[in-house]
Amino acid sequence: MTVQQQQQHREFLKSEPGVEPILVEGLFRASPERIFRAFTEPEDVHAWFVPNSGNLVSAEIDLKVGGRWRFVIEKTAEKQIQFEGEYLAIDPPNRLEFSWRHVQEFADGRREATDASHVTITFTETGKATEVRLRHAAIKSEDARRGVGGGWDGCFGRLADLVAA
Repeated sequence: MTVQQQQQHREFLKSEPGVEPILVEGLFRASPERIFRAFTEPEDVHAWFVPNSGNLVSAEIDLKVGGRWRFVIEKTAEKQIQFEGEYLAIDPPNRLEFSWRHVQEFADGRREATDASHVTITFTETGKATEVRLRHAAIKSEDARRGVGGGWDGCFGRLADLVAA
């Protein structure tokens, strides 16, 4: 990624790094329906969810209130690292709300998970584009908020590339 692309992608993070809640916003040249699908269809999620040039191992989505989602970002013989949660509100193509946990599952059966945090995303049509506003709240530590904020910022950059294609 060029320095110009990195600077452009950093513009999505609207809150100060480490501050509660994390606020990420972007204007995307696509319909709200298209952007909503990018957040809710596994094949689209694979294309943008991991920042930089990484890729997901798998994406599972049960898109209904109470349905679970799980995005595996790393899998080795020793452990699996994933994000997971439950859908709390679904209003296509306007709003999506879900819980969020960072989880490590080890080969010996141990499981380490963060406390659940809360993500709310709104999709608002603005002319021929969609304004996406993401609010990620209830992350306990400043370091974790910095990591999650930077992650969402990079992901929004990849999302912009996906819907521009």
